[in-house]
Amino acid sequence: ALPIFYTQLVVQYNRYMGHVLKNVGGVYETFKSVEEKGDVYTPTPVAVQKSAMNFLQTQLFTTPKWLLDNSILNKISSPVANERLQTVQTNVLKSLLDKGRLYRLTTSSTRFNNATYSLHEMMEDTRKGIFAELSSHQATDVFRRNLQKTYVSQLGDLINPSGSSAAAPVLRAGPAVDVENTDVVSEAKAQLKKLAASIQANKGSINDATSVNHFDDLQDRIKHILDPK
Repeated sequence: ALPIFYTQLVVQYNRYMGHVLKNVGGVYETFKSVEEKGDVYTPTPVAVQKSAMNFLQTQLFTTPKWLLDNSILNKISSPVANERLQTVQTNVLKSLLDKGRLYRLTTSSTRFNNATYSLHEMMEDTRKGIFAELSSHQATDVFRRNLQKTYVSQLGDLINPSGSSAAAPVLRAGPAVDVENTDVVSEAKAQLKKLAASIQANKGSINDATSVNHFDDLQDRIKHILDPK
């Protein structure tokens, strides 16, 4: 019964995080009759989007240790198996940085101006949250290192898409959109450059060899993404 209970708990946790995630880059659709006034499409309020981002950062991306009770995990799974929590974290982060969501943020800013969460602000909030250890000078844990590598990899895919990902349609209403010539790629490059600079400036203040090795690795990955010669 214990493995089933834990699995169901993680499934519900994943589902709830998915509901929160929908607010970031969200657009409300309110169908109206011809006689009714007001817009059909309106942006999810900025405060709601930023609150959703903060919730993801504090309740999911900051390792939720309450889901990592070894007295339970040691009874239901081998440590060589991928932790279920890590899968939830990775999937949500990839969806947050999905090119369709990022492109929707740019088009929403064009349509709704300051009434919506801008791409730049959302990407700034994401980077600062995912890499909070660089400002706090704290060691990373294995879950955070996995997230941080996923972040760099996801932005790398936006900048240098593989053949399969380049051909994949953006998940949005309407025709597929190629983001290569949009602000999405420009913002992704800018964020990786800021991250590389932050790593260089702060890794020396982190007194943990595994974390430092991890950040050295990320610097190499970023360099290859930005200059893949």
